[in-house]
Amino acid sequence: MNRTYEYRGYAIRVGVEANGTVPLERLEIERPRYAAVVSIAALDEPAFPSPLKIDTAAGLPFNSDIDALMGGYSEARRLIDERLATITP
Repeated sequence: MNRTYEYRGYAIRVGVEANGTVPLERLEIERPRYAAVVSIAALDEPAFPSPLKIDTAAGLPFNSDIDALMGGYSEARRLIDERLATITP
C-alpha cells in the first residue's frame, strides 16, 4: 500500500510493508508486524534524509497496515513542522 500526501508545501510518500510477526497472547497465533516507509520532498528545498522507516507509535508496533500508513503520515507531518519552525523566526 502506497499513498502520497501534500502537507505545507511538501510531498509525503508513505509505503507500508509487513515485517515478520508479533506473537499474541496464545503463542500459536501471530499477526503481521507492519512498518511505514516515509519519503519527504519539496520542490524548492533539499529532501529530508529519506526514506525513513517507522515501525512503532508510542513504543508499540502497528496493529494494521492502516495504522502504519497513518503513523507514517503523522510522523512526517511532525518532522515538517519541526523543520519549518527552525527556518521561520
